[in-house]
Amino acid sequence: MFKLILLLPSIALCFFIHALPTGGVRLLPTIQKYATHLTSYGGPEDHYYGFHSTMGVYNHRLTSGQWSSAGIWVYHDGYGVKSSYNSIQVGWHIYPEHYGDSHPHFYTQWTRDGHDATGCFNMDCPGFVRVNGVVIAPGDAIQPVSDVPDGFIPKITLRVLKEKTSGDWWVYYGLNNVPTGVGYFPRSLFTYLAHEAKQMGFGGAVVAKREDPTPPMGSGYFPHDGQGHAAAFTDLRIIDQEGNSKPIMVDLPKYVTDEKCHAITPIDNGEFLYGGPGNCVR
Repeated sequence: MFKLILLLPSIALCFFIHALPTGGVRLLPTIQKYATHLTSYGGPEDHYYGFHSTMGVYNHRLTSGQWSSAGIWVYHDGYGVKSSYNSIQVGWHIYPEHYGDSHPHFYTQWTRDGHDATGCFNMDCPGFVRVNGVVIAPGDAIQPVSDVPDGFIPKITLRVLKEKTSGDWWVYYGLNNVPTGVGYFPRSLFTYLAHEAKQMGFGGAVVAKREDPTPPMGSGYFPHDGQGHAAAFTDLRIIDQEGNSKPIMVDLPKYVTDEKCHAITPIDNGEFLYGGPGNCVR
């Protein structure tokens, strides 16, 4: 059974609490659009310990107040209130107001209380522990990325995995290559995620100030434009408590805020297309 009524506030929290860098207080109203797939929730088999996927990275010219993101997240909503919400996000995003540029950046984000008092992007606060000598850290720009419509599209492979012995949540990253560990979120950061995740999600999201149009999601093409144009998530895998991965070969529930702006296809053979041009207001 899918408790979607409970999921919607969690998705909004996970993606958008930090949509604008206002020190935890969102001073400006925003438009928020997303196109995501969600694992099941509330059943006896809903115990998750990791996720793996590959996705393309794209460049768009965004302005201050806009944000375009693609990624994966794992979370546990505790006892159903914001203050017990634990989450980890990993992906890429373009966020001019945070970085001062319009380049795609590798990012992480975490919280253990729905962002009331804990959590941040990247290493903007104590939390994520970077491995010495890694080629990329959370917050770094992903390069090279073409801004030509038919240019080379780099692919990043991401894996979030709860290490069995320590209980830490490890993050793996690979650019056009096999992912390697770049760091971890210590088990001690979390309450409910210290034990397991209750749900995982993956897809795209965009944010804009309410008076501005929404930016492109993914490649900026709709899924119906097909492979080679639309953005994709491929090699979708769920990782079990022993660290073994299993391909996702069945479709999962999806949540799309506005199909006139952005869309997502069913999962087929471990992959799906998503995205859209944006330009939506309200």
